[in-house]
Amino acid sequence: MKRGKPYLTVITSCYAILCLMWLLSMNSCATSEASRAAKAEQLALTKAKIEEGLANRQYTIDVDRAQPQGPVGVINLTSSYSVTVDGDTLKSDLPFFGRAYSIPYGGGKGLRFKAPITNYTVDSSHRNRHIIYIHAVDTEDSYNYIITLFDGGNAAVSVTPRQRSHIEFTGRFHEDER
Repeated sequence: MKRGKPYLTVITSCYAILCLMWLLSMNSCATSEASRAAKAEQLALTKAKIEEGLANRQYTIDVDRAQPQGPVGVINLTSSYSVTVDGDTLKSDLPFFGRAYSIPYGGGKGLRFKAPITNYTVDSSHRNRHIIYIHAVDTEDSYNYIITLFDGGNAAVSVTPRQRSHIEFTGRFHEDER
């Protein structure tokens, strides 16, 4: 069996395709390395902003989901809601879903208030997260907030009012620029 030019052309084409695939895979490895470096840099920047916000007590948690007690499940929020720590003041602009035990006529303000912080503690002893304990009292109720703030910027907010049922939120850290 005699092999001629067509056989040589097929081998050359296969070699060219293999070389092209190798070059593309090397390019994707380089892109992946650059992507990892960019993600690590972004994580370090976010972590530094979180630590600065906690040190200055100037930050906001923008929430996007609520999980009330009971069989309701997770509620995706379509409007903008947030919790802001501004020095010694807690500004809560959160919706409330759940049971109220003793509230003013008409339903009251729920979790929408601005009140002085009576107790504020930050526990940074956990790896990749900070846990902030906040107690605030306004004219309508007294509230315990536990904010778990992860280094990547994600946050969980647990709210326990005295006159209403417990509710939890998830969201993202947002540094207040002043």
